[in-house]
Amino acid sequence: MPTSNLPLTRKLALFSTMFGLACSAPGADGGIHESEAPASASSNGLASINGLSSANGLSSANGLSSANGLSSANGLSSANGLSSANGLMTTAPGRDTVSYLVRCALPAGHSITKVLGGTTYTFPGELGLAPQWENGACDDSCQQYLSACMLAHLNTSGKHIALWLDTDNPSVGWGRNTDYPYQEGSFFGNIFTSPPKAYYCNGKDFDVGLVPGRIGATAGSIYQNPYAAGSSYCSDNCVAPAAPYSQDGFASCNGMHVITVWRNFDPNTDYTVCNRASGMCMNTVGGSTAAGAKVCQNTYDTASSSMRWRIVQISPRNYQFTNVKSGLVMDISSTRDGTILAQSPYRPSGNGNQLWSFTPTGDGFYEFNPSANQGSALSAPIQSSIEGATIQAYAWASRPNQQWSIIPMADRLAYDGRHVR
Repeated sequence: MPTSNLPLTRKLALFSTMFGLACSAPGADGGIHESEAPASASSNGLASINGLSSANGLSSANGLSSANGLSSANGLSSANGLSSANGLMTTAPGRDTVSYLVRCALPAGHSITKVLGGTTYTFPGELGLAPQWENGACDDSCQQYLSACMLAHLNTSGKHIALWLDTDNPSVGWGRNTDYPYQEGSFFGNIFTSPPKAYYCNGKDFDVGLVPGRIGATAGSIYQNPYAAGSSYCSDNCVAPAAPYSQDGFASCNGMHVITVWRNFDPNTDYTVCNRASGMCMNTVGGSTAAGAKVCQNTYDTASSSMRWRIVQISPRNYQFTNVKSGLVMDISSTRDGTILAQSPYRPSGNGNQLWSFTPTGDGFYEFNPSANQGSALSAPIQSSIEGATIQAYAWASRPNQQWSIIPMADRLAYDGRHVR
């Protein structure tokens, strides 16, 4: 069973710290998939208060092309495209802005070098959304792609989060990655104009596992949702890409190019794992903390620590689920049909029966696979809402009792009460 639908194009999974792009390693398809380090020397990347601000480029009145030494009419490599004498290059936060602009605009292997006061600064490219800006003008389409990229990485709080991007630009392209299960939202606009246009709309999971400084918790953010007066969801206002990528993101919003962002699990958050058919959530039998105790389904209980799980990524597409009460991990001794899920001490030496991956259904639920056998899926009893019924492994058959939501404990009640898109 495949765990992801990766495009034959360049993609990037990025660790964002305030506005943090990342250096990356190539994936098997030649695209860039995994992040390894911050993009700049700054430990905090680019924040709205010291990077995209009225003092360093973007405010409610002025766009990036206004009085900051940056011109979209000329190539970045020229003095008239990016000045070393004034504007962004003359402050550390401004140079951070330049760093992320260049990484969004130019492909890997290309860079922009500027000399300021005898100091040489080199900014490497990465995503390649607007390669023409290296030596030529950045037109309206180019500005839209770069605006979406900049806004997609803006975080006013400084919290590190992992992101996966989808867009119609072929340098990034379409394709889901199951390491990034939550559709946060889509970003679009033109921050080069005066006044700048900085927009977002809500993804289907925007209110799940809220991240400070991101959408859903946007105090201090420079962007706004233009659809707030009606439905604020992207799915009700934006154009989806053609099949087979119609669930990956959006091709345009308000007639503009758009970047859709997907978020990863947070290893410090308590999650619930609940069955689509029964509505019940995974729990240890009787709340047991004993090794070997079976995992069952019970009605959701906010006070139950044995119904809470921490999710830690061990390797790409492989996660460990640790029970908050017992400290033991989900384990399945065999992938034969009918094998019961249990909890056991974690064994780090390559035990695929304790590692899990996910395949999204496209509407907020996931197939839940042991990494040792992707053809096997965790299942609640068919058409059963019996308290305490054990969770078992069976061959995947695309039934509701084999589909699960994975939602932060704090968000479970809100999730259950909202429209699943």
